[in-house]
Amino acid sequence: MPPRIARRPGPALLPLLAVLVSIALARPARAWVEVHVAGDDVRLAIDRAGVARVEHKVTLKVSGGPLRALDIQGVDPDAQLEPGSYAVPLKAAEASSLASATPVAMELLPPDGRPREDGSRPLPSLRARIDGKGLSRGVFVLFFRYRTDLMKRGLIAQDGPSARVSWAGPLWDDGYDAARLIVELPAAPDAPRVDEARVDEARTDEAGEASADGALAPPTTLSTLRRALDRDELELLRPYAPKGDPLRWAIRADARAFQPASAAAPPGADALGRLADAAASSRDRGRTLYLAAGALLFALYSALVALKAREHERLARAAGVAPRPLVPIPLAPRAALAGLALVAGVALQLLLKDGTAGAALVAAATALAAHRTPRTERAGGALRRPGKWLPVAEAEAFREPPRVRGVYLDVSTRAGKALFAALLAALGAGVYAAHGASPYHAHLLALDATALLAIFCTGRLAELPPDPAAGPVAFLRDVARRVRRVHERSAKSAGRGKATADAERRASKAPADAERRASKAPADAERRASKAPATPELRIVGRLRLPEGSPDADELRLGLAPRAALPGFVSIEVGVVYAPGAGGAIALPEILLRVAPGSPCERAVERLARSGRSSRGRRPTERVLAFTPRLPTARMTAAIAAALVRAVSAAPAGETPQKPQRSAAAPRNGKKAVSAAA
Repeated sequence: MPPRIARRPGPALLPLLAVLVSIALARPARAWVEVHVAGDDVRLAIDRAGVARVEHKVTLKVSGGPLRALDIQGVDPDAQLEPGSYAVPLKAAEASSLASATPVAMELLPPDGRPREDGSRPLPSLRARIDGKGLSRGVFVLFFRYRTDLMKRGLIAQDGPSARVSWAGPLWDDGYDAARLIVELPAAPDAPRVDEARVDEARTDEAGEASADGALAPPTTLSTLRRALDRDELELLRPYAPKGDPLRWAIRADARAFQPASAAAPPGADALGRLADAAASSRDRGRTLYLAAGALLFALYSALVALKAREHERLARAAGVAPRPLVPIPLAPRAALAGLALVAGVALQLLLKDGTAGAALVAAATALAAHRTPRTERAGGALRRPGKWLPVAEAEAFREPPRVRGVYLDVSTRAGKALFAALLAALGAGVYAAHGASPYHAHLLALDATALLAIFCTGRLAELPPDPAAGPVAFLRDVARRVRRVHERSAKSAGRGKATADAERRASKAPADAERRASKAPADAERRASKAPATPELRIVGRLRLPEGSPDADELRLGLAPRAALPGFVSIEVGVVYAPGAGGAIALPEILLRVAPGSPCERAVERLARSGRSSRGRRPTERVLAFTPRLPTARMTAAIAAALVRAVSAAPAGETPQKPQRSAAAPRNGKKAVSAAA
């Protein structure tokens, strides 16, 4: 047996070290992409003027890394690209689904001065740029379309009663099977057909186009004719498209297909129609219309911004505050810049493929038209002048204040709502009209409504400080209504209970007539309860404060007082304090109970006083208990006020005061609201 040979560890590690070094020094691999054209289905729709709309559906087989751009050579040199190009997987295209479509940006490349390999001039080229991450591995269908004038280029030539139409497709680097071309023509008496004449090689003119007498379709072209009332459709099919050679097609059509249709209208109407067609086809007129629309939009929006600023400044000065535009610059340049920014933004949205720049300008116009919540000019801690409180009847104090007139650019007013709705309707009509041509631009136009929101929804009346003598009218009226309802309900319940107790007491004192009186007791109790007045009654008045030397009130409160109150009761007042907020003033209600110190009324409300805060009153012999609801709502405020009214009410003469029942709805609500105060 041969001796075992010892191996050294050093030489065994050399391959491993070589692999590690190669991995460390390896450069990142560059992505590769390979594209093959598997088909090109073309539709050529020609109108009576000889202008054709060319639609391509190119089938691409992509291998390797993502395809981001594709150059197409040999397109029509006068091609006018139309929007809406995209690329979609083959399966989705067969199912007529665009859910997975990828937008494609088409652009004509500038002419290259370098000649081709055969010495001829370079062909016009078109570049397709795939948005996003590009096209990964798979089979896709590229769809794009453009317009070309065949009549102007001499590709439609009249030859006696017929016209010869020739057209050459793009040049592809790959050959493919089943080349198809569908030609749509205006209806004519004679049907179109394939031109099977034989000529030599096609000549190329100086513009890089196939001349009118160039090569025609070979006899191997199959054709299918479909005729309709207004259109003739001729489908051409060739079994194979050669590699590196553009497909040249030629058909014969009735020359009357390219003549204007005769109209049965009167001569005057025909002349007007020709004038309208000439005006519609004029580029200068279209440019003039766009400029006029831009000038009208500029004037309208600038005027709205200026009128809104004047209106808001007038209302703010009347309320004693200073207006605060979002962009603090003088009104004249601010209105002009707002109109100019809006017009420029809309124009960029229509002209550019990306709407970001246009949206930024529209946002700038919105900022120039917006207003912030005004800020008071006087110091918040300034003391008000002395004054006196005057009682006012409830109907007079809490009647609806008059509406503010002359406010048309505020969505909180009736005139503002009507004008805002009219402008939105006009914008909606424009969006509907634009949606037929381009849904993308229609969506951008709809989002531009934010420029109107800045005018109608900022600088509103609700953002101004309210008048303390008129602002809380609606709130205090609601509180008074709720307190009266709770008080009437509790008084009716107390009257019904008293009548029933009297009937039972009389029935127990007369044993002989107990059965008869017991049967009549409920009816008598109901009758006496309905006839008996509410006990105790409630007085509701308004209290206005008039400063010395001023005829206008500066505060309004709601005064509540029972007809029969405990000794030491002074008054119950419900007031509203306004605090500044981001969207305007915030109403904070407060309930004040004024009692005499050491009186029976103060002792009766000791339990309720724990939920409020105590302070000195207007006089040295007066104590004020202030209660604040947890939420500034009329329901909670009325619940606290009703509970205080019940607590300070005295029982009628000759009756023993009873504790309120816990099952009554009003005391339970009042207790919950009072416990939630402060």
